[in-house]
Amino acid sequence: MHEVKPMHRIIASLLGVLLLSITAVAQFAPPKDALSVQATASVKQVVPGKRFDLLVTLNIKHPYHVNANPASEKFLIPTSVTIEPVSGITFAPPQYPKGIQREFAFTGGKKIAVYEGKTTIRITATPAKNLKTGEVTVRGKVHYQACDERSCYPPGDIAFTLKLKVGSASAGVQTGEPQVTAQSGETPSPDSPANTPVAVGSLSSAPGGAYLQKLQDLLSTGRFGIALPIILLLGLLLNLTPCVYPLIPITVSFFSRQTSGSQGRTFGLALVYVLGMALMYASLGTAAAALGKTFGFQLQNPWVLGGFAVILIALALSMFGLYQLQLPAGLRNKARLREGWLGALLMGLLVGVAAAPCVGPVVVALAAVVSGTGNVPLGFLLFLTLGIGLGIPYIVLAMFSGAIRRLPRSGEWMVAVEHLFGFALIGVAIFFLSPVLPATVYKWVMFAFLAGVGVYLVAIDKLAKTVRGFFLFKRLLGVALVAWAVLIALPTQKAQGGHIAWQPYSEAVLQQAVAEGKPVVIDFYADWCLPCKELEANTFSDPRVAQAFDGVVALKADLTRDEEPSVQELKKRFRIVGVPTIVFLDGSGREQEELRLVQFEPPDAFLKRMAQFHSAAQTAKR
Repeated sequence: MHEVKPMHRIIASLLGVLLLSITAVAQFAPPKDALSVQATASVKQVVPGKRFDLLVTLNIKHPYHVNANPASEKFLIPTSVTIEPVSGITFAPPQYPKGIQREFAFTGGKKIAVYEGKTTIRITATPAKNLKTGEVTVRGKVHYQACDERSCYPPGDIAFTLKLKVGSASAGVQTGEPQVTAQSGETPSPDSPANTPVAVGSLSSAPGGAYLQKLQDLLSTGRFGIALPIILLLGLLLNLTPCVYPLIPITVSFFSRQTSGSQGRTFGLALVYVLGMALMYASLGTAAAALGKTFGFQLQNPWVLGGFAVILIALALSMFGLYQLQLPAGLRNKARLREGWLGALLMGLLVGVAAAPCVGPVVVALAAVVSGTGNVPLGFLLFLTLGIGLGIPYIVLAMFSGAIRRLPRSGEWMVAVEHLFGFALIGVAIFFLSPVLPATVYKWVMFAFLAGVGVYLVAIDKLAKTVRGFFLFKRLLGVALVAWAVLIALPTQKAQGGHIAWQPYSEAVLQQAVAEGKPVVIDFYADWCLPCKELEANTFSDPRVAQAFDGVVALKADLTRDEEPSVQELKKRFRIVGVPTIVFLDGSGREQEELRLVQFEPPDAFLKRMAQFHSAAQTAKR
């Protein structure tokens, strides 16, 4: 089959470099024993009214380190100790030791202050003079960010508990061997996605990563006046992504069916429509930030896509006059004007949900930013701004749709326009079903649809013959659709120059490749993932890309059945938060984190990524 390459793929590829590098932030999590905490007291027994020291010792395993307090850079997380309030004991602010100056791959030639090996943080405690004898329990936690020589990982917390004996004031201070605490295991920080590491090394080396790092810096310093316009611009740029395009006919058809009114009212309806979109993104984004997961993965689910298709077909049938979609009679009778406003809000919410698979990777990136702040209201504001940016062009569409109502009021003219919108909605429904249909079935369904509509417009449809310009447009559109159908029906053209020898993912194959020192590329995909199909059809089919895989072990990991334990294990092991995800492992089995790909990428950009991969693999062999 010949591939039809619309211009929007070329435009979207320019945006892809930015979006993909922004969202390429996942890598391996550090070992659980990278850091342990031991809390002790400087006395065997606490005496009321007598100060003592609480000593929190960090045991940091080589080659890891944690950031000193204060941290040398704003984007680094300083190590900190917090103590829960204890009745009768006052704790002074922690006294942090001076860090050791070290230079790492991700610091750009600069030295930063870190803690290595064993480091002790001192906290002075003052018990009240009337503190009762017996036992008190001190609870606290260490908040830290562990790093190795190349990259940093998500901030985490280690909780600790220390039980102290309290004697009488006459007993005097008993010094001696410190009291050792019981200590808990490591728990994920609530302000960071539990399984999504933040690769500072990647952020520093990739252009999109530097963009994300800059955004983090702007937010951490309170420069919202700069950060929010950047997010707004990102929302605007998302309109260049291909899977947003099917939402255009939905918007036009909705506003073309609104009751007549002034330009001001149409503009107001458009604002409410965009507000609905923005509120949906704000809700999804806030939940994603709070839960540490992306909704794009769930919103590519076959059942959800099928639901969208049913809704679109229902809308299409109404365009053909089978029935009239209206709000409940009670609401219409209560206030007729509210029909338009409420309808615009609800349709905006629906369109916001429908576009979620397109913005899923951006939600992941922004969730990573929000997780570093721990500020849910800020997360809501960021995603609200993103939704407004995405929705701004739809205001123009709404005004254009209003202009359609002022065209000649021929009954046939309006019926013909509605029929075209109906066909467009059916095409969008098929588009949404494409990820869940077998390739052959989708091919012939699309062929039948395009050919059928094309023949209808050329030979059968006689509506609006008196409006010559519009009638000619319909005929030309019909010819174009028939030509498109013919292209789809043509036999698939075999790529010259070989193909990628993909193998199903197997632990045995992976281990054998590592044992032989071969680089490995793992493509994590799902049958219902549209970007995965785009990669397969447009990128992996390119002969140049196939040639770039020479000497590389290519594995495909099927994540279609998300509920299966084996799939969950793979997702956990490789920190997969959505599909597609392509992981690059050098000959030693270590992931090249900065190359991780999480969305569609055109052949030319992917070839550059493969060139970097081969270079990194050769470096790892030395």
